[in-house]
Amino acid sequence: MVIPTFNARELMLRCLQRLDDPAIARRGRRGRLNQRHVAGARSVAPRPCGIPQLYFGATLDRRLKRAIIRSRLPFKGPLARGYLRTVERYKSISGGHKRLYDANGLPVPSPRLRVLIAGTADPEHFLTSGRAHADYLRELLAGVGCPLDQMDAILDFGCGCGRIARWFSDLPRPQINGCDYNSELVEWCDTNLGFMQARKTELRPPLPYQNDSFDFLYACSVFTHLPVELAGRWMAEFRRVIKPGGLIWFTVHGEIKKVQLDPEEQLRFDSGEIVVWLPEIEGTNFCSTFWPNAAVESMLGSDFEVLVHLDPKAQSATAQKAQLDHDAYLVRRV
Repeated sequence: MVIPTFNARELMLRCLQRLDDPAIARRGRRGRLNQRHVAGARSVAPRPCGIPQLYFGATLDRRLKRAIIRSRLPFKGPLARGYLRTVERYKSISGGHKRLYDANGLPVPSPRLRVLIAGTADPEHFLTSGRAHADYLRELLAGVGCPLDQMDAILDFGCGCGRIARWFSDLPRPQINGCDYNSELVEWCDTNLGFMQARKTELRPPLPYQNDSFDFLYACSVFTHLPVELAGRWMAEFRRVIKPGGLIWFTVHGEIKKVQLDPEEQLRFDSGEIVVWLPEIEGTNFCSTFWPNAAVESMLGSDFEVLVHLDPKAQSATAQKAQLDHDAYLVRRV
């Protein structure tokens, strides 16, 4: 017997469109949605686990995310968070459960944890992207006369499960520190990455460190998911914990990500305005913030000096080697 299933995300998208339609809201209609309303619905055999088949295509992902962002529904924050968790669970299940070790002898986190911090359960992506970022940072810091192996203390802000930090385990001198507001990720680092001291933090400042504690702090793909006010507070907190003359490296959604915006948002971006998607669920992968270069410089103010700005559009070869598709800034505390 063939059991009909549905494209769950297409159905959710159509529900959002109907719920957010003022005409439908005025009529008070509840409009039944079933399989014949769903474009491309198919009949397939059920999955062995009994879970309905889901089709997670990139195009539909973008359409559904945009529908949630544009929605005027009062509960779109919880809706977005629920959908994000569903996608993460699906990707985790698809990623398998084999325990892996890579060449530097450190455990690789489970598929679910890899999805939480990298958006995919693919272990090769987890390892190669982390190593490429780490190699880029080594070269970058050496190029400005501050090699990592001559530092005393480093902080991985938003360390996740050590995707980048694991590649600094060979540094004999600096103390590697990590912090994250996800306690499960911090616990994994404590258990599996003995070279690093990981600490649980909150989504908002302060950090549990003394003033002037670190020579270098890096925050990869953190400001990409923070609303403006919270990002500014964290940058001020970074200044507190970094030593005078110390360095900070961070990434943002910049010019190269502008193509994800709709025409009206692109005009706002081009005028220097920061565009924020879903600030209701700040700190998650669905909250996205797009930073014009002038806005980044305004946030830094007179407290920091920009040493290097990596623009992936202008420096594509460097960005590809580092596996970076965000704008990246190296700044020095003045």
